[in-house]
Amino acid sequence: MITFNPQLQFNTFDYQLLEQNSIKEPEWCFSFAFNKDSTILAVGCQSYIKLFEFTNERVSLNQILMNTDFVRSIYFMKKSQNLISGGEDSSILVWQKNQDHQWFIYQKLLGHSKPIKHIIMNQNEDLIISCSSDKTIKFWVKQNEWVCSQTITNHTQQVLSLSINESQNKLISCSEDKSILVMELSSITNMWLVKQRIFLQEQGRRLCFIGDNQFTFQPKNQDILYLFQWNSTSQQFYQEMEIPVDSSLDTNYYFPQQFINQKQLLINKNGNYINLLRRKVDGTFIKEKAIKFNTNQIFGTMNDSGDYLVTWDQEQKQLQFRKFSEI
Repeated sequence: MITFNPQLQFNTFDYQLLEQNSIKEPEWCFSFAFNKDSTILAVGCQSYIKLFEFTNERVSLNQILMNTDFVRSIYFMKKSQNLISGGEDSSILVWQKNQDHQWFIYQKLLGHSKPIKHIIMNQNEDLIISCSSDKTIKFWVKQNEWVCSQTITNHTQQVLSLSINESQNKLISCSEDKSILVMELSSITNMWLVKQRIFLQEQGRRLCFIGDNQFTFQPKNQDILYLFQWNSTSQQFYQEMEIPVDSSLDTNYYFPQQFINQKQLLINKNGNYINLLRRKVDGTFIKEKAIKFNTNQIFGTMNDSGDYLVTWDQEQKQLQFRKFSEI
Protein backbone atom coordinates (compact mmCIF):
# COMPACT_ATOMS: atom_id res chain seq x y z
CA MET A 1 0.00 0.00 0.00
CA ILE A 2 1.33 3.44 -0.90
CA THR A 3 1.01 5.59 2.18
CA PHE A 4 3.19 8.29 3.67
CA ASN A 5 4.57 7.82 7.17
CA PRO A 6 4.94 11.28 8.75
CA GLN A 7 7.67 9.91 11.02
CA LEU A 8 9.71 8.93 7.99
CA GLN A 9 12.38 11.55 7.43
CA PHE A 10 14.16 11.75 4.09
CA ASN A 11 17.59 13.27 3.75
CA THR A 12 19.02 15.00 0.72
CA PHE A 13 20.22 12.42 -1.77
CA ASP A 14 22.33 11.95 -4.86
CA TYR A 15 22.89 9.31 -7.52
CA GLN A 16 26.65 8.85 -7.80
CA LEU A 17 28.04 7.52 -11.07
CA LEU A 18 29.84 4.18 -10.65
CA GLU A 19 32.41 4.94 -13.32
CA GLN A 20 34.19 1.60 -13.00
CA ASN A 21 30.96 -0.15 -14.04
CA SER A 22 30.34 1.80 -17.25
CA ILE A 23 30.14 -0.48 -20.28
CA LYS A 24 30.73 0.69 -23.85
CA GLU A 25 27.65 -0.07 -25.93
CA PRO A 26 27.65 1.40 -29.46
CA GLU A 27 24.21 0.02 -30.32
CA TRP A 28 21.08 1.92 -29.29
CA CYS A 29 19.59 0.65 -26.03
CA PHE A 30 15.91 1.55 -25.75
CA SER A 31 14.63 -0.73 -22.97
CA PHE A 32 15.78 -1.98 -19.58
CA ALA A 33 14.46 -4.25 -16.82
CA PHE A 34 15.90 -5.63 -13.59
CA ASN A 35 14.78 -8.98 -12.22
CA LYS A 36 13.15 -9.24 -8.79
CA ASP A 37 16.34 -9.18 -6.68
CA SER A 38 18.26 -6.88 -9.06
CA THR A 39 20.90 -9.52 -9.83
CA ILE A 40 20.11 -9.61 -13.56
CA LEU A 41 19.66 -6.65 -15.89
CA ALA A 42 18.04 -7.15 -19.29
CA VAL A 43 18.87 -4.51 -21.90
CA GLY A 44 17.27 -4.20 -25.32
CA CYS A 45 20.18 -3.30 -27.65
CA GLN A 46 18.65 -2.86 -31.09
CA SER A 47 17.50 -6.37 -32.04
CA TYR A 48 19.33 -8.13 -29.19
CA ILE A 49 18.53 -8.61 -25.52
CA LYS A 50 21.71 -8.55 -23.47
CA LEU A 51 21.53 -10.13 -20.02
CA PHE A 52 24.02 -8.79 -17.49
CA GLU A 53 24.79 -10.23 -14.08
CA PHE A 54 24.74 -7.46 -11.48
CA THR A 55 26.21 -8.61 -8.16
CA ASN A 56 28.15 -6.64 -5.56
CA GLU A 57 28.08 -3.70 -7.98
CA ARG A 58 30.00 -5.73 -10.55
CA VAL A 59 28.50 -6.00 -14.02
CA SER A 60 29.25 -8.83 -16.44
CA LEU A 61 27.61 -9.92 -19.68
CA ASN A 62 25.99 -13.32 -19.21
CA GLN A 63 24.00 -14.07 -22.35
CA ILE A 64 22.78 -12.47 -25.59
CA LEU A 65 19.33 -13.27 -26.97
CA MET A 66 18.33 -12.63 -30.57
CA ASN A 67 15.01 -10.81 -30.76
CA THR A 68 12.95 -10.72 -33.96
CA ASP A 69 13.42 -6.94 -34.37
CA PHE A 70 14.45 -3.84 -32.41
CA VAL A 71 13.46 -4.27 -28.75
CA ARG A 72 11.22 -1.41 -27.60
CA SER A 73 10.00 -2.62 -24.19
CA ILE A 74 11.11 -5.26 -21.69
CA TYR A 75 9.37 -6.62 -18.60
CA PHE A 76 11.05 -9.00 -16.14
CA MET A 77 8.46 -11.12 -14.34
CA LYS A 78 8.86 -11.32 -10.56
CA LYS A 79 7.19 -14.66 -9.84
CA SER A 80 8.28 -16.90 -12.69
CA GLN A 81 11.43 -14.96 -13.69
CA ASN A 82 10.22 -15.10 -17.29
CA LEU A 83 11.07 -12.22 -19.58
CA ILE A 84 8.73 -10.38 -21.95
CA SER A 85 9.92 -8.24 -24.85
CA GLY A 86 8.04 -6.08 -27.33
CA GLY A 87 9.50 -5.36 -30.73
CA GLU A 88 9.49 -3.00 -33.66
CA ASP A 89 7.92 -5.83 -35.70
CA SER A 90 4.72 -5.64 -33.54
CA SER A 91 5.34 -8.99 -31.83
CA ILE A 92 5.60 -9.74 -28.11
CA LEU A 93 7.96 -12.54 -27.08
CA VAL A 94 7.71 -14.51 -23.84
CA TRP A 95 11.10 -15.92 -22.85
CA GLN A 96 11.79 -18.81 -20.46
CA LYS A 97 14.89 -20.54 -19.12
CA ASN A 98 15.52 -24.20 -19.82
CA GLN A 99 17.20 -26.69 -17.48
CA ASP A 100 20.60 -25.56 -18.73
CA HIS A 101 19.74 -21.97 -17.76
CA GLN A 102 19.58 -20.93 -21.41
CA TRP A 103 16.79 -18.63 -22.51
CA PHE A 104 14.40 -19.62 -25.30
CA ILE A 105 11.23 -18.17 -26.83
CA TYR A 106 8.32 -19.88 -25.07
CA GLN A 107 5.60 -18.05 -26.99
CA LYS A 108 5.21 -15.35 -29.61
CA LEU A 109 2.16 -13.13 -29.18
CA LEU A 110 0.74 -11.76 -32.42
CA GLY A 111 -2.09 -9.25 -32.58
CA HIS A 112 -0.64 -5.76 -32.85
CA SER A 113 0.00 -4.48 -36.37
CA LYS A 114 2.67 -1.84 -35.61
CA PRO A 115 5.61 -1.42 -33.19
CA ILE A 116 5.12 -2.12 -29.49
CA LYS A 117 5.58 0.98 -27.31
CA HIS A 118 5.15 -0.30 -23.75
CA ILE A 119 4.46 -3.56 -21.90
CA ILE A 120 3.33 -3.86 -18.27
CA MET A 121 1.81 -6.62 -16.11
CA ASN A 122 -0.49 -6.81 -13.12
CA GLN A 123 0.89 -7.90 -9.75
CA ASN A 124 -0.41 -11.45 -10.09
CA GLU A 125 1.41 -11.66 -13.42
CA ASP A 126 -1.55 -13.36 -15.07
CA LEU A 127 -2.24 -10.34 -17.28
CA ILE A 128 0.00 -8.66 -19.87
CA ILE A 129 -1.04 -5.20 -21.08
CA SER A 130 0.57 -3.80 -24.23
CA CYS A 131 0.21 -0.64 -26.29
CA SER A 132 1.36 0.08 -29.79
CA SER A 133 1.75 2.50 -32.67
CA ASP A 134 -1.36 0.81 -34.09
CA LYS A 135 -3.43 3.01 -31.67
CA THR A 136 -4.59 0.04 -29.56
CA ILE A 137 -4.17 -1.36 -26.06
CA LYS A 138 -4.31 -5.15 -25.78
CA PHE A 139 -4.90 -7.39 -22.77
CA TRP A 140 -3.37 -10.86 -22.75
CA VAL A 141 -4.48 -13.48 -20.19
CA LYS A 142 -2.74 -16.70 -19.23
CA GLN A 143 -4.70 -19.84 -20.03
CA ASN A 144 -2.75 -22.83 -21.30
CA GLU A 145 -0.90 -20.15 -23.23
CA TRP A 146 -1.17 -16.38 -23.41
CA VAL A 147 -4.18 -15.24 -25.46
CA CYS A 148 -5.55 -11.79 -26.28
CA SER A 149 -8.76 -11.28 -24.29
CA GLN A 150 -9.59 -7.66 -25.13
CA THR A 151 -8.56 -4.70 -27.28
CA ILE A 152 -9.18 -1.02 -26.50
CA THR A 153 -9.45 1.11 -29.64
CA ASN A 154 -10.46 4.53 -28.24
CA HIS A 155 -7.17 6.30 -28.96
CA THR A 156 -6.84 7.86 -32.42
CA GLN A 157 -3.01 8.02 -32.56
CA GLN A 158 -0.22 5.75 -31.34
CA VAL A 159 -0.37 4.82 -27.65
CA LEU A 160 2.88 5.58 -25.85
CA SER A 161 2.72 4.59 -22.18
CA LEU A 162 0.66 2.65 -19.64
CA SER A 163 0.34 2.50 -15.85
CA ILE A 164 -1.84 0.39 -13.54
CA ASN A 165 -2.94 1.48 -10.07
CA GLU A 166 -2.06 -0.15 -6.77
CA SER A 167 -5.40 -1.97 -6.47
CA GLN A 168 -4.94 -3.29 -10.01
CA ASN A 169 -8.39 -2.16 -11.13
CA LYS A 170 -7.60 1.09 -12.95
CA LEU A 171 -5.38 1.64 -15.98
CA ILE A 172 -4.22 4.87 -17.61
CA SER A 173 -2.72 5.43 -21.05
CA CYS A 174 -1.36 8.41 -22.96
CA SER A 175 -1.24 8.90 -26.70
CA GLU A 176 -0.13 11.25 -29.44
CA ASP A 177 -3.82 12.15 -29.80
CA LYS A 178 -3.34 14.50 -26.79
CA SER A 179 -5.52 12.52 -24.43
CA ILE A 180 -5.31 10.23 -21.41
CA LEU A 181 -7.70 7.30 -21.09
CA VAL A 182 -8.76 6.12 -17.64
CA MET A 183 -9.97 2.52 -17.76
CA GLU A 184 -11.56 0.47 -15.00
CA LEU A 185 -11.84 -3.29 -14.56
CA SER A 186 -15.45 -4.43 -14.29
CA SER A 187 -15.98 -6.78 -11.35
CA ILE A 188 -18.97 -8.26 -13.19
CA THR A 189 -17.64 -8.93 -16.69
CA ASN A 190 -13.90 -8.81 -15.91
CA MET A 191 -13.53 -6.52 -18.92
CA TRP A 192 -11.78 -3.16 -18.98
CA LEU A 193 -14.09 -0.19 -19.58
CA VAL A 194 -13.08 3.35 -20.57
CA LYS A 195 -14.48 5.55 -17.79
CA GLN A 196 -12.86 8.89 -18.57
CA ARG A 197 -10.99 10.64 -21.35
CA ILE A 198 -8.84 13.60 -20.34
CA PHE A 199 -8.12 16.00 -23.20
CA LEU A 200 -4.79 17.84 -23.09
CA GLN A 201 -3.23 20.89 -24.70
CA GLU A 202 -0.10 18.91 -25.57
CA GLN A 203 0.72 15.25 -26.02
CA GLY A 204 2.89 13.46 -23.51
CA ARG A 205 4.88 10.26 -23.46
CA ARG A 206 5.15 9.34 -19.78
CA LEU A 207 2.70 8.87 -16.94
CA CYS A 208 2.61 6.94 -13.66
CA PHE A 209 0.04 5.96 -11.04
CA ILE A 210 0.87 6.92 -7.45
CA GLY A 211 -1.19 4.51 -5.34
CA ASP A 212 -4.86 4.53 -6.33
CA ASN A 213 -5.82 8.18 -6.21
CA GLN A 214 -3.04 10.08 -7.99
CA PHE A 215 -1.07 9.95 -11.18
CA THR A 216 1.59 12.10 -12.82
CA PHE A 217 1.87 13.05 -16.49
CA GLN A 218 4.72 14.73 -18.37
CA PRO A 219 3.57 16.90 -21.30
CA LYS A 220 6.01 17.05 -24.21
CA ASN A 221 8.63 19.84 -24.18
CA GLN A 222 7.17 21.43 -21.04
CA ASP A 223 8.96 22.48 -17.83
CA ILE A 224 6.02 21.33 -15.71
CA LEU A 225 4.73 17.95 -14.56
CA TYR A 226 0.97 17.52 -14.11
CA LEU A 227 -0.39 15.89 -10.96
CA PHE A 228 -3.89 14.42 -11.28
CA GLN A 229 -6.06 13.60 -8.25
CA TRP A 230 -9.10 11.32 -7.89
CA ASN A 231 -12.39 12.99 -6.97
CA SER A 232 -14.59 10.51 -5.11
CA THR A 233 -17.72 12.60 -5.71
CA SER A 234 -17.45 12.88 -9.49
CA GLN A 235 -15.63 9.53 -9.75
CA GLN A 236 -13.11 11.13 -12.08
CA PHE A 237 -9.54 12.39 -12.08
CA TYR A 238 -8.84 16.10 -12.32
CA GLN A 239 -5.62 18.08 -12.72
CA GLU A 240 -4.66 19.24 -9.24
CA MET A 241 -1.38 21.07 -9.80
CA GLU A 242 1.62 21.75 -12.02
CA ILE A 243 5.05 20.87 -10.62
CA PRO A 244 8.17 22.65 -11.98
CA VAL A 245 10.74 20.31 -13.55
CA ASP A 246 13.86 20.73 -15.68
CA SER A 247 13.12 20.48 -19.36
CA SER A 248 14.41 20.77 -22.92
CA LEU A 249 13.29 19.61 -26.35
CA ASP A 250 12.19 15.97 -26.09
CA THR A 251 12.18 13.95 -29.30
CA ASN A 252 12.16 10.37 -28.08
CA TYR A 253 9.78 7.81 -26.60
CA TYR A 254 10.36 5.08 -24.03
CA PHE A 255 12.00 5.44 -20.57
CA PRO A 256 8.71 5.18 -18.61
CA GLN A 257 8.14 7.07 -15.37
CA GLN A 258 8.65 5.08 -12.16
CA PHE A 259 7.55 5.66 -8.58
CA ILE A 260 9.77 4.09 -5.89
CA ASN A 261 7.48 3.63 -2.90
CA GLN A 262 10.06 3.03 -0.17
CA LYS A 263 11.90 6.20 -1.13
CA GLN A 264 8.74 8.15 -2.10
CA LEU A 265 10.64 9.02 -5.26
CA LEU A 266 9.42 9.64 -8.81
CA ILE A 267 11.81 9.34 -11.76
CA ASN A 268 10.77 11.40 -14.76
CA LYS A 269 12.80 11.73 -17.96
CA ASN A 270 12.16 15.06 -19.70
CA GLY A 271 14.32 16.22 -22.60
CA ASN A 272 18.00 16.23 -21.59
CA TYR A 273 17.13 15.68 -17.94
CA ILE A 274 16.22 12.91 -15.55
CA ASN A 275 14.13 14.64 -12.88
CA LEU A 276 13.96 13.06 -9.43
CA LEU A 277 10.97 14.23 -7.42
CA ARG A 278 10.13 13.50 -3.79
CA ARG A 279 6.56 12.96 -2.63
CA LYS A 280 5.77 15.15 0.36
CA VAL A 281 3.54 14.49 3.37
CA ASP A 282 0.63 16.32 1.73
CA GLY A 283 0.84 14.09 -1.36
CA THR A 284 2.36 16.73 -3.63
CA PHE A 285 5.79 16.47 -5.27
CA ILE A 286 8.88 18.61 -5.35
CA LYS A 287 11.86 18.25 -7.67
CA GLU A 288 14.92 17.49 -5.55
CA LYS A 289 17.47 16.71 -8.24
CA ALA A 290 17.89 16.71 -12.01
CA ILE A 291 20.62 14.77 -13.83
CA LYS A 292 21.58 16.60 -17.02
CA PHE A 293 22.82 14.87 -20.17
CA ASN A 294 24.23 16.33 -23.38
CA THR A 295 21.44 14.77 -25.45
CA ASN A 296 17.73 14.10 -25.12
CA GLN A 297 18.25 10.56 -26.41
CA ILE A 298 18.35 9.00 -22.93
CA PHE A 299 16.91 5.62 -21.97
CA GLY A 300 17.01 3.78 -18.68
CA THR A 301 15.34 2.43 -15.56
CA MET A 302 15.68 2.08 -11.79
CA ASN A 303 15.59 -1.15 -9.86
CA ASP A 304 12.56 -1.68 -7.61
CA SER A 305 14.25 -0.34 -4.47
CA GLY A 306 15.53 2.78 -6.23
CA ASP A 307 19.09 2.02 -5.16
CA TYR A 308 20.43 1.88 -8.72
CA LEU A 309 19.74 3.89 -11.86
CA VAL A 310 21.00 2.57 -15.19
CA THR A 311 21.01 4.66 -18.37
CA TRP A 312 22.22 4.68 -21.96
CA ASP A 313 22.48 7.94 -23.92
CA GLN A 314 23.43 8.80 -27.48
CA GLU A 315 26.35 11.02 -26.44
CA GLN A 316 28.22 8.60 -24.16
CA LYS A 317 27.10 5.35 -25.82
CA GLN A 318 27.64 3.58 -22.50
CA LEU A 319 25.59 1.68 -20.00
CA GLN A 320 26.07 3.86 -16.93
CA PHE A 321 25.17 2.87 -13.40
CA ARG A 322 24.40 5.34 -10.62
CA LYS A 323 23.98 4.48 -6.94
CA PHE A 324 21.62 6.16 -4.50
CA SER A 325 23.31 7.80 -1.53
CA GLU A 326 22.04 10.12 1.18
CA ILE A 327 24.00 13.27 1.79
